[in-house]
Amino acid sequence: MPFAFAVTKGESDISECPILSVQEIESIRGSLVKLDWREDLISKLKDEVSKISFTKIADGIGAKLKDGDLILQCIGREFLISSDGKITAIGHITSWVKILLLNYIKTSGNVDLSGKWVSFSELKNGMLKSITFKMECEDPLNKILNSSMDKAELILTRLGAQRQNGFPTKYAWHIYLLPKIPILLLHWQDEDDFPSQTKILLDFTAESFLDVESLLFLVEEMIKDIEYGLDPLR
Repeated sequence: MPFAFAVTKGESDISECPILSVQEIESIRGSLVKLDWREDLISKLKDEVSKISFTKIADGIGAKLKDGDLILQCIGREFLISSDGKITAIGHITSWVKILLLNYIKTSGNVDLSGKWVSFSELKNGMLKSITFKMECEDPLNKILNSSMDKAELILTRLGAQRQNGFPTKYAWHIYLLPKIPILLLHWQDEDDFPSQTKILLDFTAESFLDVESLLFLVEEMIKDIEYGLDPLR
């Protein structure tokens, strides 16, 4: 059943089924209707966002108002969100970014940043996704910084990252992925018997603006941008 749902959502292909014959696979493929759950979610989020007063929430989420629309900076890009939830920007906008932006607006967090940096597992609901966060975010970024430090830092700078001092490594960057979601990147290179390591820290208030799963996807989007910058043909 999970595999069947994955096929209808476009996350798996019917050919991956170990039970069906080639003839059965081809017969079923012709009648399959794939459900784009992301577009369905975007539609629902747009409807919810359309009921929110942008004037009331703009300051709380660090957005700017322009003719009744919101302007948000996300991973170094500027996005305009209209009152009906439509999102526009220069260049392609992935479904994930649309979902993240609409979720950010829907949550409408309104707290001051604490200035207290915590690991993903220290967030209130972060422990459940902490292993995934390490595997999908910290480990890939560590690999990138090990192999392409200079180029990766150049891309990080283009995305708005700034070098920081006062941390137990010379490789420390501060970057706002969304106006109220800053992260701190710390990287240690190989040294003696200690392997390289990268930690991604968030402000203690991060969950006031996005749920932990969305925070994970947000950091993943940043890493995808870095990977694309290193290899634009991938």
